[in-house]
Amino acid sequence: MHKHSLRFKLVSGFLLILVPLALFLFYNNYEAMRIVREEVSQSIGTALSLHVSEIDKSLEETDYYLLRQITSDASYPYLVTLWLYPAESGDYFLAKQTMLNKMKDDINTYKIVDTLFVYNAKNDDLIATQRTYETNRRNEELVRQFMKQSDATRVRDWLPASYNGKNYLVRVEKATDTEIWVGAIVDVEPMLAPLQTLDFGAHWKSVLLTSAGKPLTQTNVSASGLQEIRRQLQQGISGYRVFRDGSGSESYLLTGANFRFAPLSLAALVPEKEKLQQLPFFQRVIVLIPIGALVVLVCYSYFLKRVLLVPMNALIVGMRRMMMGNFDIRLKVNNSTELKFLIETFNTMVSQIRNLKINVYEEKLKAQEAEFKHLQAQINPHFYLNSLNVIHSLSLLGENRLVERMAEHLADYFRFITRSHRESITLEEELEHIRNYLDIQALRFHDKLAYNIDLPEQFRSCRVLPLSLQPFVENAIVHGMDKGKSVFRVDIAVRAAAEGGNCMEVEIADNGKGFPPELLARFRSGDFGTGTTKGRLGIWNVLNRLRMKFGDA
Repeated sequence: MHKHSLRFKLVSGFLLILVPLALFLFYNNYEAMRIVREEVSQSIGTALSLHVSEIDKSLEETDYYLLRQITSDASYPYLVTLWLYPAESGDYFLAKQTMLNKMKDDINTYKIVDTLFVYNAKNDDLIATQRTYETNRRNEELVRQFMKQSDATRVRDWLPASYNGKNYLVRVEKATDTEIWVGAIVDVEPMLAPLQTLDFGAHWKSVLLTSAGKPLTQTNVSASGLQEIRRQLQQGISGYRVFRDGSGSESYLLTGANFRFAPLSLAALVPEKEKLQQLPFFQRVIVLIPIGALVVLVCYSYFLKRVLLVPMNALIVGMRRMMMGNFDIRLKVNNSTELKFLIETFNTMVSQIRNLKINVYEEKLKAQEAEFKHLQAQINPHFYLNSLNVIHSLSLLGENRLVERMAEHLADYFRFITRSHRESITLEEELEHIRNYLDIQALRFHDKLAYNIDLPEQFRSCRVLPLSLQPFVENAIVHGMDKGKSVFRVDIAVRAAAEGGNCMEVEIADNGKGFPPELLARFRSGDFGTGTTKGRLGIWNVLNRLRMKFGDA
């Protein structure tokens, strides 16, 4: 659509009114959605932060408890006894039982703690509050795994550990000057149980992540999605974040909080569509207004196209076809008064131009036909005189037999001439006429002229202009033959054109002296004179006849 077209101007004017209104409505709707997202995210974030704070508080109290065990006078002596005495001694057994009873009494104070334990690295002996076979086996596996994987610089952190597909947090403190470790085990699932009481919608989900992005709770979020959540939580979430786990999937509002006393993060994913349903009714109406405006634009465009643009386009197409030479086109008259006048005027103008062009074309054909007959008439006298000269020369020599043969060839020649008014003849007829001419010349120059005509069968019926090849053969003999030397030879060959297509190539060659270099250079440049140059009338004549018949082809 060109910028200066009527369609462009009409549509542009309508859009100048519609677009600012649509943009304002979109902006208003976007702001409303942003405010809802921020309020929902802030509410969820506050609830998560409170929950994480409660867990952090319990983890902090457990940390203080473990520190008291390795520093207080009530516990430290028993830890030293476990380190100094052998496992089979009575002192060792008494210290072990005392620490076990003390931890059983203390564990009720720390609700999130699953197990309190003392681990003697020297004897690989674990003293734990849970005494069933399964929990004892679990505790031994967790503690040994933890002690092997954790280096000395990180034992003061709550670190994740797993057993039979379940995840736990483990924390240890080392008694001074010993290899005795006091620690606690926290089961992750009961720790997050209070989250179920939070009402964030029917389909929200929580994810507990380690600092490496490993999930400690069941989740269907992909590995790449978990890494993205971990990255955003580490950067710190301000305002709201929209999270999509893969292209085209459902979008979630992402909020979260980081633990202070454990290298963990807790994230909540709330489906956007559930929370955006809380928008007031008028907000949904605003969303529909741009759609309505778009419908109005479509209807307006259709009306504009039907009433104005289609008739105008038909008129433009008609003018273009007329410019390309199609003067038979007529346009359907429109109901609109203004367009009806334009179309009727166009149809009248096309009719007048068509009639005028036909008259001019007929006059041009008559002029071309007169010129064509004149050009043919120029060729005939040229050959007549040469033929009479040959007969005259034979008569002077007394060659009656040759005169007889000459007369026979001339009869065939004149028979051809009487039919040369035809628009075209076959190539075989043209070359037969040339054969008569060459026989006449051969009679004149006895033993001085030889020729050969090679006409393949597939070219015999090809149509050519009468007398279009004969002038070149005549020029070859008249201007190329050296009468005092060896036999002069003329070869005529017909073959398919090198460039292909529906074309043939006729080559007329001789062994004579050829054109002078300066004249040949002029011929190669396309300069064949104007038809008045003496000696080149035949070439000019043939060239102009071909141009009149075939144009520049």
